Amino acid sequence: MAMDIATSFSVLNNSHDAIVDAINKLDKKIAPPSLLLLYFSEDYDYDVLQLTLNKYYPNTPFLACSSCQGFMTEDGYINGRGVALWAINDIVGAYGTSIVSSNGSIFDIARQAILKAINNSGRLGEAPTLILLHATPGCEEEVIRGIEDVVGKNIAIIGGSAADDHVQGKWRIFNHEQQTQQGIGIAVFYPNCEVSFSFHSGYAATSYSAIATKVQGRELIELNHQPAADIYQQWIQQKFEANSSIINESSLNPLGRLVGEIHDLPYFKLAHPLMVTKTNGLKMFASIIEGERLYFMTGTNERLITRAGRVVTATNGIKLNPIGGLAIYCAGCMLKVQQRMEEVALFMKIAMHDKSFVCPFTFGEQGQFVTGENAHGNLMISAVVFHRD
Repeated sequence: MAMDIATSFSVLNNSHDAIVDAINKLDKKIAPPSLLLLYFSEDYDYDVLQLTLNKYYPNTPFLACSSCQGFMTEDGYINGRGVALWAINDIVGAYGTSIVSSNGSIFDIARQAILKAINNSGRLGEAPTLILLHATPGCEEEVIRGIEDVVGKNIAIIGGSAADDHVQGKWRIFNHEQQTQQGIGIAVFYPNCEVSFSFHSGYAATSYSAIATKVQGRELIELNHQPAADIYQQWIQQKFEANSSIINESSLNPLGRLVGEIHDLPYFKLAHPLMVTKTNGLKMFASIIEGERLYFMTGTNERLITRAGRVVTATNGIKLNPIGGLAIYCAGCMLKVQQRMEEVALFMKIAMHDKSFVCPFTFGEQGQFVTGENAHGNLMISAVVFHRD
């Protein structure tokens, strides 16, 4: 059976006009989709987007997630604002989505969300090939734990946390049934094809490292029993004001946790420092576990630019017949190399063999390492490619 993937986008200002424009472009490329994904920047009216998608595609499950200042598709880097659609037409496969708002235990809500998405796909009792996760920022590690409690640890999760333009909480996720500003969005895939994954950062460890000796939630309080911000500032050789954002300054120097080694090459998951706290701790975009060794990582603009293409290439392995794909690129990396995002998009397009893909800019990335571990990190690139058998 033929299987197809296509994308479209619109940069029209009016929410209704933009989504209808994107739908019209998509309909010229692909038969009625089995699943739709929508990525949009913060200034669109999500009520209008949701209503319009339901009207045009009454029988198609969809999942929508806000993205930071644009996105990428095979047509290049779309900067500033816009709506992008990604569609898969796969008559033999099965797809389902869910949105659950969080009020209460994140672990339980994540379990609910994955069960609901599987139920909506009509494949109850069967584990999906792939889980796409779009949660709102804050508790992603716990979300992964909840999902894995239902489907086990070896089902690949690819995801990106909902983003807005300036980290002001204007993010939003929705599907055909529901929408929320705080919660979990999931799409499950049972595709009639091969799927491959990759999850990477464009950073290397330096010789500096320390043990996280005191941690509270997402605040790293002490490194080697000293205020964490003091140690970090020594490493980065810069002074920061307390209570002010250091997102941009720290984006080439995150903290890394060792995941494992492949062919003697160490793999790291990254945590991005967000700000220095009043007590000289560091507020992070990912949770650190007390006792973990944290490595001072270093990245370069060059590596952030070329890495996206290399991550996609890494998914291909020996199979080189992609139908299309999905990628997730960190908003922090995008903002760092914004002047050169056209190059990033081009590297990705080449790696995808010119096939259709969409890539939002997110505030946290989820993926499956080569070691088989699903994880949440920052400043990461996650990709999945669908292949013809």
